[in-house]
Amino acid sequence: MIFRKKDELSNKIIIVSGLPRSGTSLMMMMLDAAGIPPMQDHIREADADNPKGYYEYERVKKLPEGDTKWVGDAKGRL
Repeated sequence: MIFRKKDELSNKIIIVSGLPRSGTSLMMMMLDAAGIPPMQDHIREADADNPKGYYEYERVKKLPEGDTKWVGDAKGRL
């Protein structure tokens, strides 16, 4: 997926998902470095496995319960 203008990204939601130790934090760091702001809550602290911290957003886990109000805030972010 290549975005030529920032406006093309402003209505998109990029989801990065994977099993533990599969490279999701690395992918998030690369996208963050490319200028796509991450949506993260900083709840999970850095540890030995991921010394630079985690790119996670806990409310995602509540989607099946109907918690969707945050989805609009995710546009243009990871």
